[in-house]
Amino acid sequence: MQTKINWFEIPSIDFQRAVGFYETIFDTKLKVEDMGSLPMGIFSDENGESVGCVAHGEYLVPHTDGAVLYLDATPGLDAVLGRVEAAGGRILMGKMALPKELGFIAHLVDTEGNRIALHAAH
Repeated sequence: MQTKINWFEIPSIDFQRAVGFYETIFDTKLKVEDMGSLPMGIFSDENGESVGCVAHGEYLVPHTDGAVLYLDATPGLDAVLGRVEAAGGRILMGKMALPKELGFIAHLVDTEGNRIALHAAH
């Protein structure tokens, strides 16, 4: 059996602040929807398909430990990293080259306290 990521949820304490953070660092607009008592700021891929979200709910607790979610920072990691601190986040690990020309990664903590990673070819 093969598997892939079908959906992700990034927990938030302050939903509007979290949505604003991700919209700022990725220079994009998230589609905000209310799924009953669970507000979501939805990320889309290049085809407009929903791939994951920032969400707020009682069972969603931001944390810096645990699984690390890598978000695509195309067209360039430097541009996204350059907006992190001004948007209220903190860079944990700056831009690092991967071996075999697999691109670059970095780790950050968002406004909610989640550790998130970034990946880009440049």
